Amino acid sequence: MNDEIEFFNGAPAFTVGQFADILNRVLRASFDEGVWIEGEIEGLKRPQPHLYFTLIENIDGKKAQVNINLFAGPLKNVQAKMRQQGIELKDGMKVRLYGRPEYYGPFGKLNIIVTDIDTQFTIGDIAAQREALLKSLLEKGVDKPNKKLSVPLVPLRLGVISSSQAAGWADAQQTLLESGIGFHISFVDVRVQGDDAPPQIVAALNTLSRRKDIDLVLLMRGGGSKGDLAAFDDERIAHAIARCAHPVFTGIGHQIDTSIADVIAHTAHKTPTACAKAVIAYVEEFMGNLSWSAGELRRVTERSLERATNRIGMCIERLKTRPKLVLERAQQRIEMNKTSLRLLDPATVLAKGWSITRASSGRIVRSISDVAQGDTLVTTLIDGQVTSTVEEVV
Repeated sequence: MNDEIEFFNGAPAFTVGQFADILNRVLRASFDEGVWIEGEIEGLKRPQPHLYFTLIENIDGKKAQVNINLFAGPLKNVQAKMRQQGIELKDGMKVRLYGRPEYYGPFGKLNIIVTDIDTQFTIGDIAAQREALLKSLLEKGVDKPNKKLSVPLVPLRLGVISSSQAAGWADAQQTLLESGIGFHISFVDVRVQGDDAPPQIVAALNTLSRRKDIDLVLLMRGGGSKGDLAAFDDERIAHAIARCAHPVFTGIGHQIDTSIADVIAHTAHKTPTACAKAVIAYVEEFMGNLSWSAGELRRVTERSLERATNRIGMCIERLKTRPKLVLERAQQRIEMNKTSLRLLDPATVLAKGWSITRASSGRIVRSISDVAQGDTLVTTLIDGQVTSTVEEVV
């Protein structure tokens, strides 16, 4: 290119190509060490092997944007750094990118040719969004409804939401089988990471919530990075758990952080296996209480039978001795009555010197008014009778 600048009416004059070249020279001189630029990804396109999108920022309702080009070589390095954190570039994500500005003459566009990314910036933004969402959910009381539900006394009918390919679910399933308890499991196979995970998990929660043959819902996945577990911080999942008609137990294999799903659920566990063990513990507690109650019932029954046996023995003994005692007492009363009767016998009275006087009609004379002069009287003594005639009544 001819470096000599032409002028027209006192101002520099360029062809389009010259102007594009001048712009790039200025950009390279101004940003010789490159530039970090922050914004939100929009319109991400994935033509292989490159990646193109727009980085935007809304300031007081006004939109600013710049085009981003991630070519194949730098893209591999950026994606490797993102994978280490368990995240991937997607629309709506806030990022801090490093590159150099370039004016692309054929399209007349200013682009940032990106070669690096600050993953910690993105992670920090994700964490800030998560905390803001969690605060909002707690203020609205979304964490309370599922916790108020009572766990059935014997939770044997389990609705499990997980990926059929997840190692965590395989471990939990083995734990349930080895318990020897006859669990009935209704399994819903879903994605447990990525953009498709939240809507699939929400649909599964809604489906199991409508079923009447479910005691507990277990939401599980194995371990992973923060990015891998980001789906469980989704607001849609939080509200679906809060609406669920059954208690929701989570078994999400996170290491340190607690997911929003854990906070909203009835009970949270660190791993799918721990979740399975918790359910087993509920059933074993019931079985233990049932065994104790059966033993207590047996002991009470045995004591009752022992007391009844003792009472029967006493009754038998009474039946053996009571008649004899009753007869002896009756004999005593008879003897007493005989004595009383003997005392009342007229012969006994006569033996004491008494006598009985009767008129000739046989009527006992009790008073002088019962006789008259000339009446014949018969007096009975202990050893005979005396007949006499009344000569005078005095």
